[in-house]
Amino acid sequence: MVSEKVLAFFPHDKIRDGQKELVADVEIALNEGKILLAHAPTGLGKTAAALSVALQHAIEHKNVIFFLTNRHTQHKIAIDTLKQIRKKTGHDFSCVDLIGKRWMCNQEIAGLFGNEFNEYCKAIVGKGECEFYNKVKDKNNLQVEAKVFLKDLERLGPIHNEELISLAKEKRMCSYEISLAHAKNAKIIIGDYYYLFNPFVQSTLFNKLDIEMEDIILIVDEAHNLPSRVTDMMSSNLTSYMIKNGIQEAKKFGYPGLINWLQEINGILNKLAVFEGSEKEKKIRQSQFTDNIRLVTDYDDLINELDLAADEIRKKQRKSYLGGIAGFLEEWKGSDEGFTRIISEEYGRQESMVKLRYACLDPSLTTGVVFSGIHAGILMSGTLKPTYMYKDVLGVKNGIEKEYSSPFPPENKRVIIIPETSTKFNLRGEPMYKKIAEYCMEIDKLVPGNLAFFFPSYNLRDQISMYFNTQKKLFFEKNGMTKEEKERFLADFKSARITGGVLLAVIGANFAEGVDFPGDLLKGVVVVGLPLARPDLMTKETIAYYDMKFNKGWNYGYTFPAMNKCFQSAGRCIRSGTDKGIIVYLEERFAWDMYYSCFPDKVGLMVTRDYKKIIGDFFG
Repeated sequence: MVSEKVLAFFPHDKIRDGQKELVADVEIALNEGKILLAHAPTGLGKTAAALSVALQHAIEHKNVIFFLTNRHTQHKIAIDTLKQIRKKTGHDFSCVDLIGKRWMCNQEIAGLFGNEFNEYCKAIVGKGECEFYNKVKDKNNLQVEAKVFLKDLERLGPIHNEELISLAKEKRMCSYEISLAHAKNAKIIIGDYYYLFNPFVQSTLFNKLDIEMEDIILIVDEAHNLPSRVTDMMSSNLTSYMIKNGIQEAKKFGYPGLINWLQEINGILNKLAVFEGSEKEKKIRQSQFTDNIRLVTDYDDLINELDLAADEIRKKQRKSYLGGIAGFLEEWKGSDEGFTRIISEEYGRQESMVKLRYACLDPSLTTGVVFSGIHAGILMSGTLKPTYMYKDVLGVKNGIEKEYSSPFPPENKRVIIIPETSTKFNLRGEPMYKKIAEYCMEIDKLVPGNLAFFFPSYNLRDQISMYFNTQKKLFFEKNGMTKEEKERFLADFKSARITGGVLLAVIGANFAEGVDFPGDLLKGVVVVGLPLARPDLMTKETIAYYDMKFNKGWNYGYTFPAMNKCFQSAGRCIRSGTDKGIIVYLEERFAWDMYYSCFPDKVGLMVTRDYKKIIGDFFG
């Protein structure tokens, strides 16, 4: 049952059955101080369900809501939902929509990313040279004009970050600092995962906002992405390319002592990067690197010297490779628990380079602390399956696991597995590539309008597409596309829907997640093969770690993540209750028990060779 006080905050006139079940479960989790892990398919109305319950609870119990998502499009959906709740209830709650500080900056910062931007920002603010910051604060006190602006923002209610940035630019104020000042009295903070799961960012934010972990209600959207995002966040790399650029930087700005040390480090990397056979990667111990450096100079003194030089260089050119090297050397001193250390040789665009990695294997080192400290939380996604894996991997101790059925009419889609081909490594070759292409061409003829094929890799896509012919226009996804390139590419693909277009994309890449094709923009998706490449050393280390911790290494470190990538790709097709389309899994292994059991919804799922009749009848 859903309480009347919660229903009063629900933004829509009607609440659907599946949505009502989710609302009731969210209310239980918040009242009992637990973490709800919700596998909730697309279209269920997760955002409205979670925010309405959380807001009512937060107002009654004086909590702060963190709504965290890795998709900028989801920020707008959350803001629109909160506007509807505010209009319906009349409550004057405040909300702040945060994105990364770099993306809210008014300075000319092209080419600055990550720590480079953070250090540049810190340097010019510290010297009093940022006019935008100075219009907001004077020695940590808000300027009078900034206080007036904050009052205006409170009256506006929930607004999207782009709108706030635009308003701040007009007033020549730092939109990030204004947002943080506004967040001090906010009931809801919308932002990226790192605001809570990056320990340094979290600590800085909590100090500025004067909030405690136990006051927080956490909503994690697209929560299937959280484990990989956190492990990436907690990992650090040092490459011979960084050192080469660091040497050039030291020469340019007159640091001869650092040049010698950096050359020594480069020599150490090359000495360690000796591999056996065809393998170009291996594990190393922390001491193998640090002991070699200590033969040249004191390790901590080297970090300090690099940091000091980097601070001076940033005053002149904004970014510094020396700062990145210092950051890695500091990270390398970290614990071995839940981490691995790998040295490898990789090939870049022009030449090979040596890479030393301090790589996180266990996101729960960070997430477990957060989930045990907050008041309550909701982890939700359309592919949060199996929920027990995410509960284990993220270190959720007080979890409630729930799965919800799709709200869409089952007759609007056909989901079939065709067990006739395989991208298994030992079966690859020209005969199999031709066979896969033939099946793809047959499906393409049967599907009117736009169709998307998702392949395990760019290489496989290119090998198979050599034998693929169609009357429709072909759209080849490129690796490393910019935001602008992706937008233009998608616009062209969507506009081809009348005569028909074929998207040849890659599982887990640009268009496999966070892209919607509503209505007639996409009539079908074909997942061509399983994205199970030969495990590299990082994958092997992850499997071994989860075997040691849960006795489920292969599933947690390899099989389930690959299957979830397939489901994300397949999910591009049916995005609303009126969409109609087909989803084809073209790979014999999808019919094997170990993979078939991973499918989140087996209602209507068919393993068949009679695909021509099924698809033909469906489109009629």
